[in-house]
Amino acid sequence: MTPITIKDIAREAGVSTATVSYVINKSRPVMPEKHKRVMDVISKTNYQPNRVAKSLRTKKTNIIGVLAEDILSFPAVRIINGISEYIEKTDYNILLNDLRMLDSLYNKYDQVIHQKDKINKALSFLVYGAKVDAIIYVGMFDRDISEILSNINKPIIIAYSTSVDEHTCSVSYENENAAAELTKYVINCGHKHIAVITGIAHTAPAQERLKGINRSFKESGLVLDSTYVRNGDWERASGYVCMKDLLDSHSDALPTAVLAMNDLMAIGAMDAIRDNGLRIPEDISVAGFDNREVSEFVYPKLTTVEIDLQSIGYTAALMATQKLSGHGEYADKRNIIVPSKLQIRDTVSLISNL
Repeated sequence: MTPITIKDIAREAGVSTATVSYVINKSRPVMPEKHKRVMDVISKTNYQPNRVAKSLRTKKTNIIGVLAEDILSFPAVRIINGISEYIEKTDYNILLNDLRMLDSLYNKYDQVIHQKDKINKALSFLVYGAKVDAIIYVGMFDRDISEILSNINKPIIIAYSTSVDEHTCSVSYENENAAAELTKYVINCGHKHIAVITGIAHTAPAQERLKGINRSFKESGLVLDSTYVRNGDWERASGYVCMKDLLDSHSDALPTAVLAMNDLMAIGAMDAIRDNGLRIPEDISVAGFDNREVSEFVYPKLTTVEIDLQSIGYTAALMATQKLSGHGEYADKRNIIVPSKLQIRDTVSLISNL
């Protein structure tokens, strides 16, 4: 079957080939009556533009490469969904490459430097093999990946992670202010004896969240007791171990609340509290961070902080296309912070300080 061409459509619609081109590419206004005739023919013939020929003429493929560290990681699915949500509104398409780094890195995310060759091999394929117009790099952990991505002379937008490299931009989320808001909420519920289970202490999210916690303590005239702080590793098991140690070492002065720096550790802490014969939130309140799907399915439902992953992906895609077009609110920006927000559920009790 001979493919339908622009000339065929023009002849059938009774217009010039230039008019058909204007309609297809939305490059110039066309009289409504002619526009309808062209679109009717396109619909009737199921015409599909020859994107290869167009890319040769324009040196653009209208493809955004999405390079994900691992699509099974916590942030990736919703970020990629946000990218797709925006791209569906445009003439662009997505080409996804999954690096599958979750098993090799586990929770030692700062060791991504050892994956540099693998990352840049995939980056090179997307840019020089698939000839994508821009790259969105989806990190699986919030950390600095400076000096990891090669300079490809095309827009590179990093989603969830960050970088100070001048050839990259980033869309990330809010840590310190969100942790401060969560802490303030717990304090305002009447809690003064509050324990904290951190993530891996040297990581950026742990440090930023601890800043926010300390800020709210200070603003409330309280001091975070260092004997109530335990260092976890972001995993559920460490939340259990840290909470068990807190309960054993403070049996005569238990905290009334515990702030865990992510939901997995919060759920581990909840398990330890129950195994100790205590109730949540009547005896000890618990709060997490991330708003993972599981936080709504545990009992009681977990109070936490939502990272707006959908908006991170959506904004990253918007930024990529605006940098390609050269106009828009993000065209000249390098770093965007998407606000996080408090999700109040059932694990923090209101207590009286009388």
